[in-house]
Amino acid sequence: MTYFSKFLINPQRRGARKLLSSPQALHAAVMATVPPDVKPEDGRILWRLDITGHQYVLYVLSPEKPDFSTLIEQAGWDTRPGESAHYGRLLAKLENGQEWGFRLTANPVKRQRGKGDKILPHVTPAQQSAWLRERAQQWGFEVIPVENQEIADIPLVTARKDLSFSHRDSSGNIGKVTLRKAQFDGALRITDVELFRKALVNGMGRGKAYGMGLMTLAPLTR
Repeated sequence: MTYFSKFLINPQRRGARKLLSSPQALHAAVMATVPPDVKPEDGRILWRLDITGHQYVLYVLSPEKPDFSTLIEQAGWDTRPGESAHYGRLLAKLENGQEWGFRLTANPVKRQRGKGDKILPHVTPAQQSAWLRERAQQWGFEVIPVENQEIADIPLVTARKDLSFSHRDSSGNIGKVTLRKAQFDGALRITDVELFRKALVNGMGRGKAYGMGLMTLAPLTR
């Protein structure tokens, strides 16, 4: 069973400031909300931090209902303990041909072929939008225009940020990692509902441990 959860972060708390400044720390805090014996085959844990003005909202998709008690003490409000709902209810409602509004935070990259393949980020909003349109089919949907918006301008890249942090590899070496994060807002039409459900649950693209890959849906009003 999969749960979709929402948690409000209090940016005035010292613990919150640490989490907001470090994707690694926030990843660790999210992972601590579910028991350590949750296995990868039980389902992936996805998360995303949405920032709107002075409001910081953490969304979590997890195979078990998360326990936010430690996160409340560290970075939240006692009066806002978090909300969780069965994600299967949404998945069961999805059908081919449905249209939804969406938000996705992702890591748009391309693979440079040659001697020693390299993973390179897409830099401009136009490149990033093209990346999502091109990959939408493998995730079971197509991006569609919304009112007063040209097809070339969608999906709209509404926020961009580079995440830089130190990372220890499997050999114990410490190096610097930089991930380019892009937030997409737009509209979609489901073309293959089974692929789409899998993409929603498993995440889209790279960088899932650092708050990318989680798509949320909303009713589309025209």
